[in-house]
Amino acid sequence: MVLNSERAGFLLTVVAAFAFASKTILVKLAYRYGVDAVTILTLRMAFAGGIFALILAWNLIKKNWTLGLSGRQWLWALVLGVCGYYLSALLDFSGLVYVDASLGRMILFLYPTLVLIMNSFLRHQPVRAQVWLALSICYGGIFLMMITGLKDDSSNLLLGSLMIFGAALVYAFYLVGVDRLLKSIDPMRFTSLVMCVACLSVIIHYLLTRDLKDLWQAPAPVFINGALMGAFATVLPIYALTAGISLLGASRAAMVSMIGPVLTLIMGAVVLDEHLSLVQFVGMFMVIAGVWRVGK
Repeated sequence: MVLNSERAGFLLTVVAAFAFASKTILVKLAYRYGVDAVTILTLRMAFAGGIFALILAWNLIKKNWTLGLSGRQWLWALVLGVCGYYLSALLDFSGLVYVDASLGRMILFLYPTLVLIMNSFLRHQPVRAQVWLALSICYGGIFLMMITGLKDDSSNLLLGSLMIFGAALVYAFYLVGVDRLLKSIDPMRFTSLVMCVACLSVIIHYLLTRDLKDLWQAPAPVFINGALMGAFATVLPIYALTAGISLLGASRAAMVSMIGPVLTLIMGAVVLDEHLSLVQFVGMFMVIAGVWRVGK
């Protein structure tokens, strides 16, 4: 069966959602060995960075060692690399220290609503009342999911939740920027460049704040998790999502990504033994329903 562009975009976005969903689980598993967020993120980006650099070099060779980018496009590549995957990932990983994988994934899943708000602002289009209702359902669902945790350790839960919401905000900015730039730039080449910038940013952060010898003393399972996060939960979904965005657009690709939190919930229950209460289940479905409505 020959896939048309919309079907191909849909399948690529689903693959990206599944791979991204596994990232949260791998981070929580790595935390069991006593490492911090910066160490895990550095291992992830070190493994991913090598692959991105090879892909970028291969594309450069094909294009006679030229990226063909204007000064403005180079600037955007630097900004999106630092914000989209360095700052966003750092906030996400740091927040997961304090919240369960399921709640963290649901908060991060709010990024489609932020994409819509940003696009409305950039296009000078007011957000309609129906959309505000859908947004209220989304954020009301997050509040329900947080209720149980607030009773136990409200300060850490709020801190972790705010960090992950910050990650969602920065990631939404990345998607909006990519959606606009991919209309005039080759997706594979540009994504490779952006991710190389992100990987270098993480490594520089580690070198400025940590001792390099501590990285080599991390337990072997942490290195395995870093490799899996780098290849399967970073390289694969980034290229799949970039291709999906180029075929569907940022808003529609974000809507298809709704399957991601459900996959995280299933993996969290099976791998991490995390289980949601009835109230939290209601909150989860409210978030999914709200994002679905925003997408429509």
